[in-house]
Amino acid sequence: MKRIALAPGLAFLGLAFLGFASWPASAQDPIVTDPKVLAAIQGLEQTLAGEVTKRGFPGMAVAVIHDQTPLWVHSYGLADVATGTPVTENTPFRVASISKLFTAVAIMQLRDAGLLDLDDPVQKHLATFRLAGDPHPTITIRELLLHLGGLPREPLSASWQERVMPTRDQLMADLDRQEAAIPPETLWKYSNLGYAILGQLVKAVSDERFEDYVIRHIAQPLGMTHTLVNPPPDSEKGIAVGYGYRQADGTRAPRPYMHMGGMYGAAGVISTAADLARLAALFLSDADSDVLSAASRREMLRVQAVWPDWSGGQGLGFQTRRVGSQSRIGHAGRGAGYAGRLDIDPATKLGVVVLINADENGPTRFVDEAFSALTGPVTAAEALGRAPQVADPAWSKYVGRYTNEGRDSEIVLVDGRLAWQDAGAGDPAKTRILLEPAGGNEFKFTAGALVGEKLTFDLDGAGKVVSMHAAGNTDLRR
Repeated sequence: MKRIALAPGLAFLGLAFLGFASWPASAQDPIVTDPKVLAAIQGLEQTLAGEVTKRGFPGMAVAVIHDQTPLWVHSYGLADVATGTPVTENTPFRVASISKLFTAVAIMQLRDAGLLDLDDPVQKHLATFRLAGDPHPTITIRELLLHLGGLPREPLSASWQERVMPTRDQLMADLDRQEAAIPPETLWKYSNLGYAILGQLVKAVSDERFEDYVIRHIAQPLGMTHTLVNPPPDSEKGIAVGYGYRQADGTRAPRPYMHMGGMYGAAGVISTAADLARLAALFLSDADSDVLSAASRREMLRVQAVWPDWSGGQGLGFQTRRVGSQSRIGHAGRGAGYAGRLDIDPATKLGVVVLINADENGPTRFVDEAFSALTGPVTAAEALGRAPQVADPAWSKYVGRYTNEGRDSEIVLVDGRLAWQDAGAGDPAKTRILLEPAGGNEFKFTAGALVGEKLTFDLDGAGKVVSMHAAGNTDLRR
């Protein structure tokens, strides 16, 4: 099998970093010292500290970034209660199913290198993939990435309760007895087995161990210096100890270190909040990267399968959920004494990572609290840091009311920008869409149903605006 080339150096969007605190942008971007942002972070720190105490978490690590700028990294509690070892910026946690993001990135890298196609049957690249009664499954790589392969949630010989995972050889051998749960493409059905198989496919196509591949082609190029992949059972030293559920007396029993065996593609990564913030920053950037192109990253974030309850959807590895008016894109992980979540919001350019060394459902709530606390202050600080927009004087001729068979709309100037709004709305400002100059008398909608489409103003021989048209409709100037 062909190896793909290692990304040169420690390239991370054109920069090289050795630790979260060393990101140069943190000292240069004024958003970091904005009073509103600092106050929001201080309030968030106090809120989370209270939650750690109230819920009796052993330890927790949090990282918040804005675009490529780290805003805040903080640690709470203990990595090991027995020894009193505190959680630090560099304490690794098992990230459980957040590992699936690494597997998906690896698949996309191999796709971009021309070594596979997402719509290839898995068996084309992994000859040992089969199912009971079906020696030649037609399930595709894309279907596994999207949890549309119809496979059961867990392999036959996996037991989270007994803390036993199949070896790679056992995982593949068990497929002779493994039946599909439902036909492919029938329904979105989350499957750890599917991602475990994708991990085996990465190994088969790249001719590298999955563990080595992820470190060489993802972690090292991103500067994720404290990230491990499926370390053997005797190498848990330094990793935060995982703890079980809180008992009635307030205690939590430590869970023995659990090796993921052949399940590394689904849950084999161990990392820090600061390291995961680098992965989040990659997907918040609009720039190309040696790790993965901007186009491929956008493809991964795009919802391609809707969850049965319509509360969110599945991209290539990444999942999207709606929280109020915001989309949160990322992944959660929980199991073996750990819980965590990584989420980004491309609209606000915020990213949040929370890791806990206990079996809990808390990370999603804490991530949402961080977004809620910081969204307003960060976007306000962003606006204050921008040079003020100055409208082109020639745009004033477009301003006014337009009509089309009783439907009125308005063109207005707002903060140096031209905008369209529905004049018939109770509050027209709530329907306002900014327009982007496209040359001459043409502009583009920046949002709404016509986002990216042109709005053209029509002038008479005297240079007076008489109408505007977009999407086949003409509105006459009143």
